[in-house]
Amino acid sequence: MDMEKSALGIFIAALVLFMMGTFATIILPFYDDEMMATNKNSEARAYADGSAEASGREIYIREGCNTCHTQVVRPVKADLAMNIGPVTVPADYQNDSPHLWGSNRTGPDLMWVGARTSAEWNLEHLKDPQKVVDGSIMPSYDYLSETDLNDLVAYLMSLKPAQ
Repeated sequence: MDMEKSALGIFIAALVLFMMGTFATIILPFYDDEMMATNKNSEARAYADGSAEASGREIYIREGCNTCHTQVVRPVKADLAMNIGPVTVPADYQNDSPHLWGSNRTGPDLMWVGARTSAEWNLEHLKDPQKVVDGSIMPSYDYLSETDLNDLVAYLMSLKPAQ
C-alpha cells in the first residue's frame, strides 16, 4: 500500500470522525426535547425590557463580571462540596442570551448568588469588597452610579432558583 494512499485514508477517517462528533455535539441537542425545554428558572430570568434586572445584567456584562465569575453549577465534587446551589440544567439557560457561563472562576460562582446573599450585602460588597470579604481580590465598583449599583444588585438578587 502506498504511503500517500494510507495518509489520505487516515485523513478521511479523521474527518469523518470529526464530523460525527460535531453532529452529535452540536446538532443532536436541538432534537432533544429536554435540552430545549424551559423551566421555572429560565422563566424567572426572562427580564422585562427596562427592568432593573435587565439593566443590571447589561452592567454585569459591560463591567466584565463574567470574566471572573461563572454562572454554572456542575455536578462535580468541587461544586457540590461548596454548597453553592442546585446543579444547573440546560433548561435554566433558555432565556439567558448571551450566556454568562464563564470559563474562569477567579471569584465565586454566581448562578444562585441571590439565594446565598442579601441585597444589602451585595451592595456593600460591590462598593468595598475587601471590607466585606477579608482578602478579596475583587475590584471596587464604587465608581458606578447609585442607579447602576442598584440595578446590578437587582440582577444579582434575581440569580436564585425559582420557587
